[in-house]
Amino acid sequence: MGKINNYAFIDGQNLDKSIKEQGWNLDYKKFREFLADTFSVTKAFYFIGYLQEYVNTFYKDLRKNGYTLSFRKPVIDSDGHIKANVDSNLITHVMMKVNNYNKAVIVAGDSDYYCLCKFLIRQNKLCQVLVPCKAKCPKIYKNNLKFRNWISYLSRQTNLLYK
Repeated sequence: MGKINNYAFIDGQNLDKSIKEQGWNLDYKKFREFLADTFSVTKAFYFIGYLQEYVNTFYKDLRKNGYTLSFRKPVIDSDGHIKANVDSNLITHVMMKVNNYNKAVIVAGDSDYYCLCKFLIRQNKLCQVLVPCKAKCPKIYKNNLKFRNWISYLSRQTNLLYK
């Protein structure tokens, strides 16, 4: 058998917001290494809204640290918050690339990907769902006994987070 070739599909807005709400920041370089070392991730797709002011900083750093970026044009909601709903882009990429990887690691902490994950489990294509905040993990994941085996959480102990 050849080298394990797993892909990570990361809901960037969900990851960043969840980590920051806990009072932490993420070391993206260490996180990329963690994905490679822990889950044999060879490609990490990072789905995020495109904002011009991040081109020469955040986006550049993500690319430098081994992420492939997929952008979505953001919209401003009625409260003035910028939102880029990347769910459909992430799901589409997972499905389009399904023959290119052994298993998928889904990095998101909401239930928007539940059906996708169930499909991947049935196809023996899910490696793990990595939830950024255990306290906010959706009940639909926690209450499904079979699904619990596929969930893991980012925590301080992973040495990926810093204040």
